[in-house]
Amino acid sequence: MSKKVENIGNTFTSSENKKKQKQKMRRRVIRRRITLFGGILLAIIIILCIMLVTQKQSNNDDAVERQQKEEKYQKQQDEELALKEQLNNLNDKSYIEKVARDDYYLSNDGEVIFKLPSDKSDAGSKSSKEDK
Repeated sequence: MSKKVENIGNTFTSSENKKKQKQKMRRRVIRRRITLFGGILLAIIIILCIMLVTQKQSNNDDAVERQQKEEKYQKQQDEELALKEQLNNLNDKSYIEKVARDDYYLSNDGEVIFKLPSDKSDAGSKSSKEDK
């Protein structure tokens, strides 16, 4: 069928054909530009998503580390309070006398200390409790 229709070789048809070809070229150029800019935009979006995910993971890791450090800090605060209390007790003369009598079996002049068999097991359990 295409061989039955022939183009007329006048200036109007040739100018119309040139206009159509220019439009096709413009469409191709526009399509290429849109594809190029779309690809660049897609690459930027992918890079930003990757950065978002890595930043979120980093924030989670930092939050876990911060929580651990807060727990460690709290333990150190508790330990500091216990040590301050122990220091206050060691500065108290009556506490020192009690410890000396109970743990080291020291006595005042004229006192006699009797060591019973049940005291030996109690002393062992006291020292094991203090070690913990």
